[in-house]
Amino acid sequence: MKNALVLCATVFLTLPAALAHDSGLLTRPSKYSVAETAERMDAAIRSSGAYKVFFRLDHAANAEQEAGMKLRPSQLILFGNPKGGAVLLQSSATLGLDLPNRVLIWEDASGKVWLTYNDIRTLLGRHGINPGDEQLKAIEARQKTLFDKAVD
Repeated sequence: MKNALVLCATVFLTLPAALAHDSGLLTRPSKYSVAETAERMDAAIRSSGAYKVFFRLDHAANAEQEAGMKLRPSQLILFGNPKGGAVLLQSSATLGLDLPNRVLIWEDASGKVWLTYNDIRTLLGRHGINPGDEQLKAIEARQKTLFDKAVD
């Protein structure tokens, strides 16, 4: 009985920390610099035929120019499909907080470059949208192709 109580208490105390780490963010390593990964990502989006680049932000350059601060290299690209996004936004206005899609290319303290993006299932689920498994698989496949071109 005592062991069961200890187990329950351990699970109860560690569950919030475990859930906090399940943010729906997917991170992949890149073998290129932040600048090159961002260029590859931008080119993949523009040539995809499915998506367009809406905005690109160089966090490090902006921090240095606007705040006189140094940051490790980091670039954010906002991208999406205007027609597909508009259809989804009709289902949930709050999805506008997360659309257009975004991908962050960043360098960690050891100099390793990473590409981080939202898991589409988690993102849509957060807003109560479930377009169906086939559509989700198609979106995931299109996005995986883009991310593969950026980091591989």
